[in-house]
Amino acid sequence: MTTRNILLTTDFSDNARAAYSCATQLAIEFDAQLHLVHFAGAMPNLIPSPSREMIFDAMELALAEEIGSHSAFEGVDIQPRLERHRWTSSRQLALEQELEADVIVMSPQGKTGLSKILLGSFADRVIGQASVPVLLFRPTEDSQAFDPRSVLVPHLFYDRPRAVLPAMRWLNSHFHPKFRFLHVYDPRLNNLQSIRGLEGQIAKIMESIQSFSVEGRFAELVTDELQGLDVTLETAQGFPSQEIVQRANRLPTDLVLLGKLEGLGGVARFVIRETKCSVLTVPVNNAQD
Repeated sequence: MTTRNILLTTDFSDNARAAYSCATQLAIEFDAQLHLVHFAGAMPNLIPSPSREMIFDAMELALAEEIGSHSAFEGVDIQPRLERHRWTSSRQLALEQELEADVIVMSPQGKTGLSKILLGSFADRVIGQASVPVLLFRPTEDSQAFDPRSVLVPHLFYDRPRAVLPAMRWLNSHFHPKFRFLHVYDPRLNNLQSIRGLEGQIAKIMESIQSFSVEGRFAELVTDELQGLDVTLETAQGFPSQEIVQRANRLPTDLVLLGKLEGLGGVARFVIRETKCSVLTVPVNNAQD
């Protein structure tokens, strides 16, 4: 995982500005280029072209003034980027590719101040469609800095945590946190055997699941791919989304590191909305060993 170009989203609200210090900190730490991005939104067709250009010019001026006036940006080279359209997944992916983005930094809250509503709209869509890691930054009462010392890594050990391994090494090389792997035994798996017509296939799957040892696979990772990292294993039984959120909120946790499939699944969506700490999502499909 590299950090050469950072995309920071803004809607010019105080809530969105809460992520500014985190993004500039990472830009300085990794000597990365920081891009401040604003999506203009849909423009009514009734607005004549000259008036549209005036509106766009005002938005570009607002971006420049945002960079010049906010104390978090002092001493940092920042490139403003106005997207003159409403957000779409294709435009987001095109922007990521054009700017060769390595990570997106954003706040869970926007102009409304209602994080769960926003996460059902813009932030939710950005995270779900991103082809690069997304850091959803939540400052604490004590600090505006990104300084993860305790990282919770939910993972089902039925396969290798291929997506999160590069992110763990990246975090370790700069922040040296303690990583806590969490494997949740989901009782609903036992109900799969009752699906008619798929008894044979499901029986083989369940036999494979029951034949492996979570502790054994964790031990292999520690001696092989996680050497030099401070890593422990926790296990629980219950609904994965609830167990992850409970441990993130009740135990000292600065960051939850999630591998994310294309789109945003129910577990990831629940964790992102309900945890009180920052969340770093990493696309599984684009993961490299």
